[in-house]
Amino acid sequence: MFPPAAVGEFSVLTQIAFYWMTLALAQGPLKLLADVHQPPLEALRRLLAASLGRWLLLLPLAWVAVRMSEPGALLHALGWTTLIAVLQLGWYLAQPLTLRIGHPLSIASVRIAPPLVTLLVALALGWFWPGAHVSALLLSVTAGYVLGTLWLLPLRSARIPRIQGASSAVITQGDNRSTALRLAHTAADALIGTSILIVWHRMHGAAEAGYLAVLLRILGFVPAVTHAAWAQVLLAQNTPHRRASLRAGMGGAAVTTMLGLACAIALHLDMLSSAWSGLLPYLLPVVAWQAGACILASLSHLPFQQGRASAFSVAAICYDLLQLLLLILPFVLGLSLSPQLHIAAFGGLSLAGLLMLSLWVGRAH
Repeated sequence: MFPPAAVGEFSVLTQIAFYWMTLALAQGPLKLLADVHQPPLEALRRLLAASLGRWLLLLPLAWVAVRMSEPGALLHALGWTTLIAVLQLGWYLAQPLTLRIGHPLSIASVRIAPPLVTLLVALALGWFWPGAHVSALLLSVTAGYVLGTLWLLPLRSARIPRIQGASSAVITQGDNRSTALRLAHTAADALIGTSILIVWHRMHGAAEAGYLAVLLRILGFVPAVTHAAWAQVLLAQNTPHRRASLRAGMGGAAVTTMLGLACAIALHLDMLSSAWSGLLPYLLPVVAWQAGACILASLSHLPFQQGRASAFSVAAICYDLLQLLLLILPFVLGLSLSPQLHIAAFGGLSLAGLLMLSLWVGRAH
């Protein structure tokens, strides 16, 4: 329905918007969940004011990133990126606030409804507006984020529930990181997340970037759901569940593997367009990488419940910088590395780093 080149251009712009928003939030939603002793609505107001200030300050950096991606129309691309970033910011604030004070049905809906609307709008536009390509994809994701932002409105008058979970005498939960460390952690995540598609686009072309982007969007959804539906919930409930968390991570890794297998079968049976045949060499490295991400995501609440949040951020920053080095080294040295070999090395070493982080996070404190 959408050609790889269009998916690649769309993914680059939305990735820039995502990390623009992520930098502006500086892991504020996670702090909102971890600091269970803080009144949620007051914390939200402080977080929103600080995030919007950072969002404006980051505008020049976003412009540089969009320009580096070499879009067809610079101002058009920057406009879409700006709109998507601010709408994402609203949705990402609505999710943790709903998790703390919302009804269970609302908690599920705020996570499920926006991606579902995005999918349905993309299918409708792809069917009724076949030549739109990038514009149709951008419109569909914007529709989903608009819906997600609307969840903030009814929460302003919600009744604050009593915190449940383990006793503070057993677990001292909180985010003890400084604002500078949270921003540095966010910046490192944003740098590697944005750089991978931009570097891939410049080194290997739009089609290859499209292959990588679509797999990261499909398979990366699983660790994101694992973190949102498991680790964030345990933070909101102030409970650890170490062994159950590991099982949840293994379950996420299994789902990731099955999704990768389904993609391989679809390619083998020619169920996808021949334009997507180049996707096959990416499957195993990206599946392994995202399976490791599921395990770490399921355990990521533990440092906040053990007083190790600062050490966790430092370790994660080091991991991000090692990933970045592996990504850009062939580009800096001018090596003519094939995309297949590049993704195999990058995916394998990323998995090794994630497993080492998971072992450290999961050990008893």
